[in-house]
Amino acid sequence: MDFDRDKTFYTVTMARVYADQGRYEAAARIYRYLLDRTPDRVDLQQALADVLAAIPAVPSQLEGVRTLVARWVRLMLRYNALRRLERISIPPTAADD
Repeated sequence: MDFDRDKTFYTVTMARVYADQGRYEAAARIYRYLLDRTPDRVDLQQALADVLAAIPAVPSQLEGVRTLVARWVRLMLRYNALRRLERISIPPTAADD
């Protein structure tokens, strides 16, 4: 079952469970969904604010690491493609003789 697509479990209780587990992004997603349907609920607004405040900030050094890892993956994919191309042997054609 895909909980992101099945909104049956998008309840205040499930958001609290996620928040208690430290899964703040999932809890925030549910609170936003619920607030879209009932924007006047102050309790949901406060719960969303609390969850968002609990999400740790990503250090700028981590962004640099992400960029380097993404670049490394791209380079490895290119390297592997080049190695595969080097192993391909092109049979001689009649015109080459």
